[in-house]
This record gives sequence, C-alpha cells and structure tokens, in this order.
Amino acid sequence: MLLGGEQSNIKQVAVVTRNLKFNRLLNRILANWRFFVVEDLSAAKVIFAERGVKLSEHEAQVVWLTPMPLSEGEFLEIPISLTRLYHLLEAHLFPTPRRHIRVVMEADVDLKIENDWFDGCLVSLSGRGGRITCAHEIPRGKVLDIAFKLAGKVFRTPAEVLYCIPAGDSQKWFKPQIGVLFKFSNEHDLDMLRRFIEKACIESACVTEGIPFNDPCVSWLNVPVDPWDVTDSSQR
Repeated sequence: MLLGGEQSNIKQVAVVTRNLKFNRLLNRILANWRFFVVEDLSAAKVIFAERGVKLSEHEAQVVWLTPMPLSEGEFLEIPISLTRLYHLLEAHLFPTPRRHIRVVMEADVDLKIENDWFDGCLVSLSGRGGRITCAHEIPRGKVLDIAFKLAGKVFRTPAEVLYCIPAGDSQKWFKPQIGVLFKFSNEHDLDMLRRFIEKACIESACVTEGIPFNDPCVSWLNVPVDPWDVTDSSQR
C-alpha cells in the first residue's frame, strides 16, 4: 500500500487548454476520481493538453486533446470519452490499472439471500459492481440477487460478494459493508451502467463548479443524452 504522500505524487495530473471553464470542469472530474490536479507541469505525471498549446518544461506523459486523430503521440478526440480518459490515466499511473470508473452515491437496494429479502444502500457504483451497506454481514463468495433503481431504471441481477467489512470497522460506517460483483446476463446492462456513470460524473462536476449543464464547455465531453438508450450516439 502506498503512503499518502507517495500516492499523491504518483497521481498528479495537469490540464492545459485555452478554455478556462473547461479546465475547471475537467479538474473537478479528476479530483472527484481522487487524482491530484497540479498547475506546475514539472510536478505532473500526465498532462492533458489542447493540441496547439505550447507547454512549459516538463517530463510528463502528454495526452493531446484534439478534434481530429493524430498520426503520432497519445491523444483523446473531442468530444472526450470519460471511460477512455480514465483508462489512459490508470494505464499510465498504475502497474495494475482499474478498468471502471466509480461514483459515490446513495441508492436503496434490495438483497435476496436464498428466500429472504433484506434492505441495503448502494454507496459506491462502477460498471461491474458496487459497495453496499446492509444490516447483516454476508460472507465472501456468497451469491445473492439484488435490485436497485437509477434515474427511474430498475436493475436486477445476481451478484457475488467479493468482501465483507464488519460494522464499526470504520468510524464512518455503523453497518456492515459488502463489495459485490454484478453477474449481468448481457452486455447491454453493463453498457447502460457505464453511460449512467459517465453522465453522473459530468453532472456532479458541473454542480460543484457552478457550470450549467448546457454550457458550451461541456461539449468538450461526450455526454450520453439518454444513458438507457445505448443505440443513441448523440452527445451534448
């Protein structure tokens, strides 16, 4: 495990574009993902830079933000896919990169273990699983059925318990917590979750920074208009 200082040094990133409002928006998204945004480029490990902007001296990996593909160098096309951005960060900064964005949330969840139903609360969500607080400790390896609602859409799926944290193990949590891996029967549900999480990340950053969701700077990002319509390629 990395110590706090070491981890913050590894996770330092920078954003450089001529759109100052977009800089604020992307900085907030990165901060919400627990990366450390810096202004000093010499301290950054990864720099997201608008194509054509001259950068001061640095030794970081540069990812160019561009409306057109580049023949060389690492780049992200505008509008930017948050999933692609996250994958690049993880790949550059960690030897075992994570593949799925996580969002903190609070959503009621129903848990079915054999023939009994229990209430829980989904407190963290990714495209593959989540963390749930519940009244009972559930052992690792247990398979259960869960149901939860996100923005009017109900998801039902089997899930496997990956870990269980006893109640009181953290001062913040007074109930047991379980980490689960979703066992969706099709990729359609996984794709909807990914789109929901991407949109939620952008909406949360807009609220925190006081940026309207229809502000032109948001068009730098690929925002699913309807997360539940995976055939809709439009963005805002």
